[in-house]
Amino acid sequence: MRAERLIPNTAWFLSLLLGQASLLLGLMVGLGWTFAFVVIFPQQRAAAHGALPIEPPLIGLALGAVGLLLSRFCQEPIARFSVAGLIANTVPLILALLLLFLR
Repeated sequence: MRAERLIPNTAWFLSLLLGQASLLLGLMVGLGWTFAFVVIFPQQRAAAHGALPIEPPLIGLALGAVGLLLSRFCQEPIARFSVAGLIANTVPLILALLLLFLR
């Protein structure tokens, strides 16, 4: 009987933790890369180098996806943090890919 409550509680906690980590990472990287995009893009015409790495948003997307997957095992609606993290990490990924393709 105790194991029946342990798995949903653990899934709820891990989903909340991963979702908030994904959201926080997405907000920090998104804000920083928005400013970097504004600075790098106008100077890109003069220099042929200058790209933003795509790994940090991919890490945030992976954290959000795992949090979303774990939220299916708990009975409470906790997936909103993971969905917000997925959205917040998509913006810097789009900026990095746009900068890479416009080069």
